[in-house]
Amino acid sequence: MVRLFTLFVFPIITVGIFCILFPATAIGDITEVDDLKREINLPVPAKRFVSLAPNITELLFHIGAGGNIVGADEFSNYPDEAKRITRVNNHALVNYELILSLQPDLVFAWSSGNGYEIVQRLRKLGLTVFVVEVTKLSQIPKLLKKLGRLTDKTSESNRVAASFYKKLQSLIELHKNKKKVKTFYQIWDDPIMTLNGEHLISDVIKICGGVNIFATSTPLVPRVNIETIMKFDPEVILSSGAQERLVSWKKSWSRWKNITAVKSGHLYLIPPDLLQRPTNRTLDGADYMCKYLDQYRAFGS
Repeated sequence: MVRLFTLFVFPIITVGIFCILFPATAIGDITEVDDLKREINLPVPAKRFVSLAPNITELLFHIGAGGNIVGADEFSNYPDEAKRITRVNNHALVNYELILSLQPDLVFAWSSGNGYEIVQRLRKLGLTVFVVEVTKLSQIPKLLKKLGRLTDKTSESNRVAASFYKKLQSLIELHKNKKKVKTFYQIWDDPIMTLNGEHLISDVIKICGGVNIFATSTPLVPRVNIETIMKFDPEVILSSGAQERLVSWKKSWSRWKNITAVKSGHLYLIPPDLLQRPTNRTLDGADYMCKYLDQYRAFGS
């Protein structure tokens, strides 16, 4: 009897003491580093989460995790299912009480869109926040995989990431040796505003063989004047908007006929959301941009 007790009970006691002295990480523990270089730890994949930006909402749906979003920002409108999610914020204002009442396991935030103060406030409220900031197309596959691991959608996110990477490499290969085209991307009319070289759209311009004429400007979204635009003399001018806006937008530029893009008629609009939001559809926006730069190469002035 003593021998049986020793054989069966002593090992159990030994294992118990070992676990107390040297606690192991739970089997389901997940650790990811967000785009602010902060380590995010979850005991298990998140089952309830809040998305504070439309680009993040779209990416989560794309990997099959959209059904677990319990709160989203007011601009999350794609896909259609996103429109039915409870609204918790816009770019400037956040309903913190509502977010807490939704009891999310994880909150996804957009660094340049939501800002430091909102992220810090959420963390002080005890919420786990994963911050996203995409500045290059090559970062999107990595982000998709991280989102998949955090939301228990690893298989689907790996498939989507691989597809995105393959399409991106094809786009890069197709345009890598083409003639450079001086490009101006306008995001606002009055005052005139653009994007510098740190923005995702500038990366798309580069991939398409263009040169962002304000790549070295500061800040990320600089205000510019027409005299500087004339000095840099873009060959193509781009913006985002519906085609119904094209006539009036072109007319607003028509007085500056000394600009090559205006003189030769190379002003183009890219459908809204395709480039402004870093998502899987950004490649569709890149296709538009590359096509428009190719039109200048083909027909010039």
